[in-house]
Amino acid sequence: MESYITTDNMLQNCEGIRPYDGTDSTNSAIAYQKGDILLSNIRPYLKKIWQADRDGSCSPDVLVLRPDSEKVDERFLYYSLRRDVFFDFIMNEAGTRGVKMPRGNKDGIIQYRIILPNMEEQRRIANEILHYDELIADAKDIMAGCDLRKQVILDKYLK
Repeated sequence: MESYITTDNMLQNCEGIRPYDGTDSTNSAIAYQKGDILLSNIRPYLKKIWQADRDGSCSPDVLVLRPDSEKVDERFLYYSLRRDVFFDFIMNEAGTRGVKMPRGNKDGIIQYRIILPNMEEQRRIANEILHYDELIADAKDIMAGCDLRKQVILDKYLK
């Protein structure tokens, strides 16, 4: 079930996914493919979005967006949707249903417009953003180990 995605294992603030730890008792699922963009349709203000790095299946509460590769670079589209302005659009202009756990309006969401430069420029922009994403991921890895290294020093010198 490593490739099963639900709104529960999608991380807030565009942070991707974590492994699915639920049961295998799902009675309906939607197929997705590598490169597809998965968007949680429940509580869109949590900004749960992920670009699939594998094929798999997802809960019906997750929208699967499949870019037309002849018109848009999939990474460019992902980065275009990963912005606050997109999530604000879902919450305000596209419309939502429900108060406690609002759901995005699928028909409204697909009306979102992005500026599409030529394919070469889309790829250049996506590559530049990807470069910074990699730097951020490296920095997060370093930061994750800092608490442990700090504690080792404290234990060593401040017994």
